[in-house]
Amino acid sequence: MDIRSLNNNAAWNIFRYIGDYLHDAAVVFLLCHACCRRSVAGLSLRTQCIYLTLYVSRYLDLLDHLQNAYLVFHKIYFISTALLALLCFRCWRDTYQKDADTCPALSFALLALCLAPWSAAEDKTMEILWTWSQSLEGFAMVPQYVCSYRNAVSGAPDPWGVSLWVCLMGTYRFFYILNWLFKKSLMQHYWDPHSWFGGFVNLCFFTDYVLFLLFGISCLRRATLTVDDGLHAVGEDLRERFGGCLLSPGQRYLEIAPTQAMEMNSAYAPPTTFGAATE
Repeated sequence: MDIRSLNNNAAWNIFRYIGDYLHDAAVVFLLCHACCRRSVAGLSLRTQCIYLTLYVSRYLDLLDHLQNAYLVFHKIYFISTALLALLCFRCWRDTYQKDADTCPALSFALLALCLAPWSAAEDKTMEILWTWSQSLEGFAMVPQYVCSYRNAVSGAPDPWGVSLWVCLMGTYRFFYILNWLFKKSLMQHYWDPHSWFGGFVNLCFFTDYVLFLLFGISCLRRATLTVDDGLHAVGEDLRERFGGCLLSPGQRYLEIAPTQAMEMNSAYAPPTTFGAATE
């Protein structure tokens, strides 16, 4: 068997196909669940935003060179379904549990983006974006886990459909890890640390989530929520220190206390009658 055939057999193995089809099924199930219930309760908007961001940044190679139909279909499919998922949040925004979806996803994205140029194999924009997407995918489900844990703590656990979708996504990543192990066993030169790192992080959080669902045991739930609360506490402290400098113009007016607003209105209000002052 020549090197090209060996690489082809290693890249297109049964574990990769199972992982891809599980991912396809997970996306379809998510959309069907939201549409049938006309609700996005229990789902994290931030997780869906991360997935759309990493899909777009990773699949820019569609514009760069020709690819086989299988890859083209799946890349367009994942971008399109990610947009549809965000459309569900738009249509049924009244059901979105914003108070539970508190994970600072932007922090993960910015940190991964800062590290991507230093860890990318080549100093090219598409390679840097690909590296960024691989690292970011390791934390894509973290906002969803935080949302699920907060709902469980508040006594309102996620609908069964949300839990099943999370399990499908975690299983898809598990089979991709098997795919990487299989490729490594056939190709000793195979080296993809960014994907391996993201897959390992995914597996850790997913295993913890499954233990929480089955036995109520979670090693990472308390740590995850504690870190999330700590980041929000830092944000509140900065807001108190710097005040309106950290707020948008619209938010600054919302921060004015009611008594201050009344005093401002009374100070600038015109007299009710023009002759009142002379009488």
